[in-house]
Amino acid sequence: MTRFVGASLRLARLFHGHSLADLGERVGVSKQFLSRVETGSEPVSSALEETLATELDVLPEFFHYVEPNPIADEQCHFRSNLTTKAALRQVARARGEMLKSLVGVVDEHVALPRYKMAEAEADSTEAIERAAELFRSMFGLGVGPLSNVLRIAENAGAVVMRVRGLAPDIDAISFATERPLIALNDDGRSACRKRFGIAHELGHFALHIGVLTGDRLTETQANRFASALLMPRHAFAAECRQALRGTRLNWPGLSQLKMRWKVSKAAIIYRGRQLGVFSEEHARAGYIGLNRHGEALQEHEDATMPHEEPEVIADSLKLMRERLGLPVAAIARKMRVQPRLLDELLMQQPEMPTGNVVNLFK
Repeated sequence: MTRFVGASLRLARLFHGHSLADLGERVGVSKQFLSRVETGSEPVSSALEETLATELDVLPEFFHYVEPNPIADEQCHFRSNLTTKAALRQVARARGEMLKSLVGVVDEHVALPRYKMAEAEADSTEAIERAAELFRSMFGLGVGPLSNVLRIAENAGAVVMRVRGLAPDIDAISFATERPLIALNDDGRSACRKRFGIAHELGHFALHIGVLTGDRLTETQANRFASALLMPRHAFAAECRQALRGTRLNWPGLSQLKMRWKVSKAAIIYRGRQLGVFSEEHARAGYIGLNRHGEALQEHEDATMPHEEPEVIADSLKLMRERLGLPVAAIARKMRVQPRLLDELLMQQPEMPTGNVVNLFK
């Protein structure tokens, strides 16, 4: 067996959101000792290894596996507040590594959609607009409203999943790995906000391969791509004028646009200003109006808009269970984790035995 891999311990710890002090208290050692274990300067007894595995919901062999292709900084894209604490980003990244491990197992047994994404330069707003138009053209999406952005991302070969445990100010995080991943924060985002988040991550895949993101420039570029993808300039500009009544914003018109294009009123105001339909005064009045009406975070129409649900992983797991005889417990074993960790990752209740059949994988 290979030596104890401290990076694997750190991954499991961060997946659960534990600090060194938290985990040390749970297993009866100091945070300084655990820090040395994670850096490889302290050996681990078999008893402590078993305790750590039990506490972190992994199998002991998880600590002896060396990931050949860990997620690099330039492969990790956050749609978040630029001031998000580094520790919270590390937790999100650990969740992404576990997602990558799950998708790797699924990819071995199920023919997932082939990844299809055209790369483009982000050196001008015109280039970004054209990149979004090329994406629509590749998938025959026309120039009208997109009925289901999540399904489009899955058809493009990305895996989209809802994830618990992300910081409140992280809308989404994506990983430009061999099978691109998009993790959506499950913390009560509106349907419009999630759709924009997916389009934003698709923008990173198109514009920022091999580029370290997270600064204001790359976030602005991904936002421009998302706006252009969801609201293509020529078609949307023509309709956007219905949100004006004389020299003022027409709020019922804004609401109708929102329900048709499935984007927030804030996004419509932002895009209308980009396209020159709205003036700076219109945009300022719009944002002030949203704040005044209590719609800065949740808009009134959000309650009536259905959420788009991921299907690729759920359908793949069902296929693996029913056709290949691989229950979640068997998949967890391939990931070197306990079934309850995978249940947490999938946000589902633990599998219960049925009848008098014993599940040997558990």
